[in-house]
Order: sequence, then C-alpha cells, then structure tokens
Amino acid sequence: MRCKFCGREMRRVVTPFRRPVKGEMITVKDIEVYRCPECGAVFVPKDTVKHIGRKTGEKLLKVAKERGRIRDEKEHLRKMQEKAVKDIEDAIKKGEIKKRGDAPPKVFT
Repeated sequence: MRCKFCGREMRRVVTPFRRPVKGEMITVKDIEVYRCPECGAVFVPKDTVKHIGRKTGEKLLKVAKERGRIRDEKEHLRKMQEKAVKDIEDAIKKGEIKKRGDAPPKVFT
C-alpha cells in the first residue's frame, strides 16, 4: 500500500490503540495498521476498525458492570437495541427518515 501523502510504500505495524470513550480510557492491544516510514501517516484498514469497535464496546460493558451501572450485559444490549429500533420507527413516523439511506449507521452496541 502506498502513502497518499508522500507516495512511499507503507509498512504494516502492530500498535496499541488508546482512546477516551465515555469518560473511560480504553486500550485495545495489538491493532494492525499501515504506517508510512517517511511522513508517519497512518492508515487503519476497515476490518481493523470493526475489531476496534467490537473490543471497545466489550471493554465499556465490562467497566459499566464492574462499577454497578448495569447488572447483565446481554439484557443491557437487548434494551439498547430495542431503543434504537424504536427511535428509528419514531423518526420514520415523523417523516425524518424517508428511505433506507437516511437511517443512521449501525453502532457497535
């Protein structure tokens, strides 16, 4: 893969991913990305983005359970999914969503 900024060949490297999410510092270890040795640009492949989202969601649920915010992870996820479906149905009824492309993208939770 070539760097879109300087044109040099990018190298695949393994690095940790750290990001604050909802007040928690989440670290996902061993993330594979492409890094340019010349300019330092980083490209994250689509499959890696999905992996990061899944792992971040799992860690957020674990922290929430440890701190007593939720009791059961599966029950919490089911309720969130039902709420998302209801919100989309309400938006369709209000006319905010007219076609499939207007619907919000699926979130990892």
